[in-house]
Amino acid sequence: MSEVGWRALLGSFREGRVDAVTFHDLFFDRWHAAMRDGGVEIPKANETLFFAVEAYCPDPALRHPDSPFEADDLELSEAIRQARARLNSAFQ
Repeated sequence: MSEVGWRALLGSFREGRVDAVTFHDLFFDRWHAAMRDGGVEIPKANETLFFAVEAYCPDPALRHPDSPFEADDLELSEAIRQARARLNSAFQ
């Protein structure tokens, strides 16, 4: 996926076109496809975002509120916002 494609994915969440669970699944589908296909560069902003997406648990009942290793909806949203800002600044 191109950097423009990654930005579109992040934008789809920030603009409310996909929810956190769908974003989580799409992010990993595209991440694994990029890794499998090889030679596809993943933007640095998404390498950082990976950790928040990986830590996100879609089921709040399974989250431990004090765990530094789990992300909730707000933490995921903030990580996406930061990644999108980094990607946008890279294009300017």
